[in-house]
Amino acid sequence: MISILSNIRSAKRNIFILFLLAFLYISCSPNKPSSLISEFYNYPNPFSPSSGESTTYKVSIKNGTIYSAKLQIYSQSGDLIEEKDFTVNGSSAQCIWSGLDKNGRYLPSGIYDAKATVKDNQDSTFVAEFKTSIR
Repeated sequence: MISILSNIRSAKRNIFILFLLAFLYISCSPNKPSSLISEFYNYPNPFSPSSGESTTYKVSIKNGTIYSAKLQIYSQSGDLIEEKDFTVNGSSAQCIWSGLDKNGRYLPSGIYDAKATVKDNQDSTFVAEFKTSIR
């Protein structure tokens, strides 16, 4: 009985080590999508669209030139709320969002997921995400 428990404990430890190594490999990989995005943020954050305030998103890459960039805003449940193209200027790009959904309605106060997808002049694609707050 003790040897069976010992074998189970050893198998669990080996599985844990395998998952840990896989996680470290993926998180340290130089080819992960967001590795060349140097910044992605919006200001102000939080913002209040119902009082006429909008927010500006900015994304930039470390090397090269941005060919195109797209902003997607998602609800916490994963529904796509809005999609906008960035205005590109060399290695950076920006766009303004007024806090409206695709149908032109103000969104309620809450936290939303912002995702930037950037393509550079070398045909590489990079992705970055963070939270945006509406008050």
